[in-house]
Amino acid sequence: MLMATDLLAMLHRLELTPTAINVLSVMVAQQQPGGAVPLRQAEIADLLNVDQAVVSRAMALLVRRGIVQRSGAGRGHRYALNPAIAGYESEHEMSTELTKVLAAGGPPPIQVPQYRRRPPRAGKGRLQSVA
Repeated sequence: MLMATDLLAMLHRLELTPTAINVLSVMVAQQQPGGAVPLRQAEIADLLNVDQAVVSRAMALLVRRGIVQRSGAGRGHRYALNPAIAGYESEHEMSTELTKVLAAGGPPPIQVPQYRRRPPRAGKGRLQSVA
């Protein structure tokens, strides 16, 4: 599967928790072409052998950072990787999908914490768009 960007190269700058990195890893491995992830949070929790609340917090961080997109309401959430980092079956499919996304205003930006001095304690900081 082709990937549209080098997410791994900037992973350290996103200040993700170890659980969020594990959740993202499962999502990347289980994604369908185009980035749709057919798993629910409970299924991801089972795969990682952690509590669903832990996965929920990690997923919220991934959504805040713009790496994961959430759709649906209530318990019916569906998740997909940001189109800029999703995997595709072919270069043509990736090009076609990204052209559609760009025509609709572009993919959601990936938010990276930006610091003027030293990094603050975990959980604080302003976000800067990278996309």
